[in-house]
Amino acid sequence: MNTNARQMTRRAFAVKAPLGAFFVALISTLTLGISTAWANDLEIIREGLSSPVIVDVRTEREFGGGALDGAVNHPVQGLPGTLLDMGVELDEEVIVYCRSGRRSAQAKTLLKAAGFKLVFDGGAMSKLEEALEAPKS
Repeated sequence: MNTNARQMTRRAFAVKAPLGAFFVALISTLTLGISTAWANDLEIIREGLSSPVIVDVRTEREFGGGALDGAVNHPVQGLPGTLLDMGVELDEEVIVYCRSGRRSAQAKTLLKAAGFKLVFDGGAMSKLEEALEAPKS
């Protein structure tokens, strides 16, 4: 490699490295924020809600393989329309969950943007199940 090419590579790396570090920090911060919000939602769920609509946002096939008692299936791709069609009011308590927590976070964002006021992210099905079964304080 000639001297010019080396200098160009060093300059490019000098620009890319800080940008890479910035994006890693940004993603970490956003992930931490989502994790904190999810943990807060789980705590509220543990304490007990009056009569929430429990929504499984996984696919119909996943839902058919097992779901929480009383849950209704509305895949995230159809939200918020399918909940509105079902007659769920904007001020009703809604808990969303999925397999890992990623789609439930998306669902919460979509529902809040559509005007639903009391949306709680239950995250992964196993974590929500634990929260729902926990003794109330």
